[in-house]
Amino acid sequence: MGRTVPTYRLQLEKERRRWGLFRAALRADEHPAFDNLFVYARTYADAASAVARPCPSEALFMSMILGLYQEVQRLRVALATVAGHTSSIANHNYQSVVRRVQAEL
Repeated sequence: MGRTVPTYRLQLEKERRRWGLFRAALRADEHPAFDNLFVYARTYADAASAVARPCPSEALFMSMILGLYQEVQRLRVALATVAGHTSSIANHNYQSVVRRVQAEL
């Protein structure tokens, strides 16, 4: 018996190709950011496959949003951590504080 809905990974690749002209119209320095959005979409392919929606764009965009949201959360934690070290920054070498904060993350 055949599938009634193509796999999400196949749909994702088809969507990526459909957005090819949009990507081509972007400046060269914007290509990596665009490509990274599809990395997020592939990261959550298992979850997107579980919903098996006939419109792959919904799962594609939700995966991108979720990936971006998690990145924002990581940056908030890093910023709060750095903000907690502001007195150390005033009294010490900035680079050593950055290395310590990165080690904590």
